[in-house]
Amino acid sequence: MNNVRHYIEKIRQGESYFSFERKLYIIAYMLSAIHFVVCVIFALIPIVPLSVINGCLSVFFITIIRNLIKQHNFATVFYISLLEVLVISFFETFCLGLASGFVLYSISMISAIFYFSFVIDKFKRKDIIPLSFSLLCVATYCISYLLMQVMEPVYILEHSYWTHILHLFNTLMTFAILIFFSFLFIWEIQASQGKLASQNEQLHEMAHKDPLTHLMNRRNMDQILRQRMEQLKNTGKRFSLILGDIDDFKKVNDTYGHDAGDYVLVTVSEIITNSVRDGDAVCRWGGEEILILVHEPLNSAANAAERIRKNIAEYPFHYEGQDLKVTMTFGVCESIPGYRVEDLVQQADEHLYTGKKSGKNIVVFQTSANTTI
Repeated sequence: MNNVRHYIEKIRQGESYFSFERKLYIIAYMLSAIHFVVCVIFALIPIVPLSVINGCLSVFFITIIRNLIKQHNFATVFYISLLEVLVISFFETFCLGLASGFVLYSISMISAIFYFSFVIDKFKRKDIIPLSFSLLCVATYCISYLLMQVMEPVYILEHSYWTHILHLFNTLMTFAILIFFSFLFIWEIQASQGKLASQNEQLHEMAHKDPLTHLMNRRNMDQILRQRMEQLKNTGKRFSLILGDIDDFKKVNDTYGHDAGDYVLVTVSEIITNSVRDGDAVCRWGGEEILILVHEPLNSAANAAERIRKNIAEYPFHYEGQDLKVTMTFGVCESIPGYRVEDLVQQADEHLYTGKKSGKNIVVFQTSANTTI
């Protein structure tokens, strides 16, 4: 039951579980079934010629039209099916009169026209084609109506209840077709909106995140840093930067290959992301460097950097059966009013460089008078 609700909810949101080809098969079977029922009704009346015609058309939709769908001749399927419905609607109205309700099929086709115009890529003019064919439907209805005002139907039914049966059946089928194609139209629109939202999300991901680590990219972090500097100027609330660099990363690439280096980068990124607070920002600053924006003063940021350093040093890195020893050195600085973003990053980089010269796998930050390791 939960699965059924899940699928219904996904369909309501526009997710399509059927290809366009599968939908066309369903439409072909539906039109074939309508013709088959009409064939049986005419056989019971009996009007043998009309019964034979509808029987042939029923077979036509599950053979010729089905084969065209299989060949992906979707535009041809649309043209033939539309013209067939309009012609048979006019012809059977001519044979049995307006009271039979066959003229209503020319109205039901308008929703189908707009649906097919929307989904068939071959139709470049999405406005002219539905308008033109809709006018053709209007013309079919008007001509049928006017013609039956000046002439008698070819067949006069002996029992009036057959007229009522035909009219009721054709009316119900008209409503069914209108509702069916209107639902498909809404479904396609929702699916297109969902696809567009997904593409926009992917574009946003590409524009703001590093494709390997899925951390923020440098451009996005730079924008955040500049916004944070403006807030510092207005509110005086300090923040800190942590710049980390993976120790001996080139050796990992040279010894185990670049895939191993990618594994280390991704894993380190995940460790860092899981080690910071939700409000902090983590960025792949360049190569094996990762920049972290911490909304805390220097001492708290240094403690956070030390926690991250230990988590990385103690993590069991394994790649293709090899144990890798991975450590990281960090430089930490605190925001200073009046400084540029570039100045702060350079200060963190200088502390990082000091850490590299001092043996690596350490956190370096500067208090008011001393550099602390």
